[in-house]
Amino acid sequence: MDREQGTNLDEAALRAAICAAGRRLGARGLISAGEGNLSLRLSEGRLLTTPTGRHKDELDPDDLPIVPLDPASGPPASGPRPSSDMGIHRAIYLARPDVVAVAHAHLPVAMALSLAGEIPDPAALPETAHFLPVLPFVAFGAMGSEELAARIAAALTPAEPPLPGVVLLERHGAVAVGTAGLDSSDTAALEAALTQAMDRLELVDVLCRVWRDAVLVRAACEQETAREAL
Repeated sequence: MDREQGTNLDEAALRAAICAAGRRLGARGLISAGEGNLSLRLSEGRLLTTPTGRHKDELDPDDLPIVPLDPASGPPASGPRPSSDMGIHRAIYLARPDVVAVAHAHLPVAMALSLAGEIPDPAALPETAHFLPVLPFVAFGAMGSEELAARIAAALTPAEPPLPGVVLLERHGAVAVGTAGLDSSDTAALEAALTQAMDRLELVDVLCRVWRDAVLVRAACEQETAREAL
């Protein structure tokens, strides 16, 4: 069924939007193999998401499963098996009623920086300072674990504003959300939320690339200065 009964959501359009987002992740080098996952909040406590073990930049609309927001009380999933990271998506949606889109990618440079103990400051660049003034860092946790999902959801729901739009994960990339006070019963609003989440991932990737380059340039300059002082 293309259009959800009792809502203005066009499921076919939303499936196409998730597939396009997967291709965007691949085109920008933000995912490899079966990495990454995307989801949108539908009506009646359901989530449209990406399947596990598949290249997210090669998906067709029919490849996307629908899963319940609450697996204990909702209907069984339809379609292929979803990612083991669905626990992260569910925890975020339950903690943030304003969130209607979630995007997770294993950003290579972000993972490299966390391995080196470098946590980039969003205030370093005007774009991230403006759009992502808060960038929480979540320490490493087992993939697919409830413990990691809970800590990510907590990082996105701080006691003091502003609410973060993305979190950095140690050795695991980043998770971004799409909100902007959108009407979750409107297809265009959900598509815009997914775009917002994708934009946030890309802004974090740019921040991490610049931070990495700055670290390398600074180290080279310090090395040159030390040589000149000999």
